Amino acid sequence: MPYATPQGWRVLQLGLVGAMGAMVLVFSGCQSTPGYTGGKPNNHGLNGPTTGTSSNAGNVDQARRRIQAGDTTAAIPQLLHVISSAPTSKPAFDARYWLAVAYAKVGSYPESLEMYEEYLRLAPEGRYAANARNEMDALEREYREKYQTAEEMDAVVKELSAQLQQNPQDVALLMKLANVLWTRGDYESAARIYNDVLRAHPERADDVELRDRIARLPQGGYVVLTPSEIQRRETERQPLFVFNTASFKSGKDLFTREPLYYAVTGQVVNQSSSVLYGVEVIITVYGFGNMVYDTNTVHIGRMNPGEIRAFSSRFSNFDNIEEVQRYECVAASK
Repeated sequence: MPYATPQGWRVLQLGLVGAMGAMVLVFSGCQSTPGYTGGKPNNHGLNGPTTGTSSNAGNVDQARRRIQAGDTTAAIPQLLHVISSAPTSKPAFDARYWLAVAYAKVGSYPESLEMYEEYLRLAPEGRYAANARNEMDALEREYREKYQTAEEMDAVVKELSAQLQQNPQDVALLMKLANVLWTRGDYESAARIYNDVLRAHPERADDVELRDRIARLPQGGYVVLTPSEIQRRETERQPLFVFNTASFKSGKDLFTREPLYYAVTGQVVNQSSSVLYGVEVIITVYGFGNMVYDTNTVHIGRMNPGEIRAFSSRFSNFDNIEEVQRYECVAASK
């Protein structure tokens, strides 16, 4: 069943990475995060190597935890990589289900519905099949209520335009027309109306549609906050992304032959268009009950746009290496 996709939403499949803030936090758990597939860095050879089933299963589980913790946008590129690296594997089937959940959470309903359908086609008896059917039915109802067909939207635009010829200053009609145009994907036309409304009624500056869809400039102009523009701004605010993380035990005690060190490796990419200075990766290892065993800071230094740098750190501040449960990596710049 095809679903009409408003222009601009497809960009969410490629670019949503991270949440708002001055630094990006990428919690890597105890599994690797192979290959980064989101946003601009794809142009710099970041498609990671194909990974094994166990590694991909770990990535799906990590993405599931991120989604359930509210870090949805960080999970999307991870799930896309699992699907692209081994599309017919069981982890890739499960990744489709969680990708459908993620798309629904960020409001990309058409992509979510398509991914639910694909999951059910590939795994009709899968572990998430019952959930997928129920969630898909609910989402379809919500989608029909929230969005009209292209023909229906064209008819509404025609009707509202005719009404505005009789009442060109009617703010309610102007907002209805702008909202329909925005939903249809005609962002520029909608933004012009929003801007006209704001100029005539500056007291409406806090209206949700106006605040979230155009950014007024001091000189009187405005920037249209399309999905791609929001993606660009978020990338500039959160320029660092950690991926390809892994952990392993190394070194041997001369007498017990037990491993001595817990090592964490990974890569960090500057996905912005600006040079970053003082880049560092802070790695923390945890034991049972979220007890912090140790924290190391890896100093990367200057990173050019699109540049990828590897990092690694070795830990030994624990009584028993087997008690190390997980690790977290946080990338930041000065």
